[in-house]
Amino acid sequence: MTKTRTPTLIGLLLALPIVTGLTLPSRGPLPQMRPQVATPAPDAEAKANDGAQASAPLEAPTPQSKPETAADAEEGTEPSRPAETEAAKDKASEETKPDGDEQKAASLDPPPPVEDPKALAACLADLKAIGARFETDKAIDDTDGCGISAPITLTKLLPDVALEPEATLRCETALQLARMTRDMLKPAAEAAFPDKPKLAAIRHASGYVCRNRNSVETGKVSEHAYGNAIDIAGLRFGDDDMAVMIAKQDDGTAEAAFQRAFNAIACLYFTTVLSPGSDATHQDHMHLDVVKRKSGFRYCR
Repeated sequence: MTKTRTPTLIGLLLALPIVTGLTLPSRGPLPQMRPQVATPAPDAEAKANDGAQASAPLEAPTPQSKPETAADAEEGTEPSRPAETEAAKDKASEETKPDGDEQKAASLDPPPPVEDPKALAACLADLKAIGARFETDKAIDDTDGCGISAPITLTKLLPDVALEPEATLRCETALQLARMTRDMLKPAAEAAFPDKPKLAAIRHASGYVCRNRNSVETGKVSEHAYGNAIDIAGLRFGDDDMAVMIAKQDDGTAEAAFQRAFNAIACLYFTTVLSPGSDATHQDHMHLDVVKRKSGFRYCR
């Protein structure tokens, strides 16, 4: 019975649209038109962009200059710049560049380096406190870039130790020599020579002098020309003089042991130490200077 009714119901459902007159539409509903979005006119965009004209082409951004590297800063070189800036600088340099002999003289004869006022005052105070005897002098500005902006004339390193003869130096050079003598050299001399009189003087061969290194005609200017160096030729114990000497490693005398100790002691206070025998020009004296090097490097030979 159920099987007979099912086909009959399906047939009635299919015939229903014909009997009632219902038909499917010939096509589906038309889509609505997409609403238009109002876009600003070219003139309005130009005015909104900081007053720039709409017709003006956009410029590509100018690349920034390469940042200065640590190596550049250390070497004193300048970072790269855009061509326009470089050209402008060259033009300005040409306008302010001195002429001929004036430019040559300026490059060959710069003024002596200026001392930092606070550092100089502290140095002079320390030198006075240690018992040194000295006088401050007027600035020295010699030819070829030699000179000292704040020189002193040193006559005594300590109350009981003279400097013979007196020497013109920068304060820092004098202070390091006085400290070395007080803290290390006097005790070492007393240990090496218990039977000698106490150290009475340090004999030097050169303080400030305007010359090149090793006194040659050409080359780099010596640190002596800036008051940064002193050459020690000997020591005086009472009335007895003792010259600095070439201390060989197999020499077991007290004098050689003291000289080797002197060489090592000096490098704790000075950044350059050229001991007797270190080269052909330092056979009979010891060169000491306070020149500053990168990373605190010291040259001791």
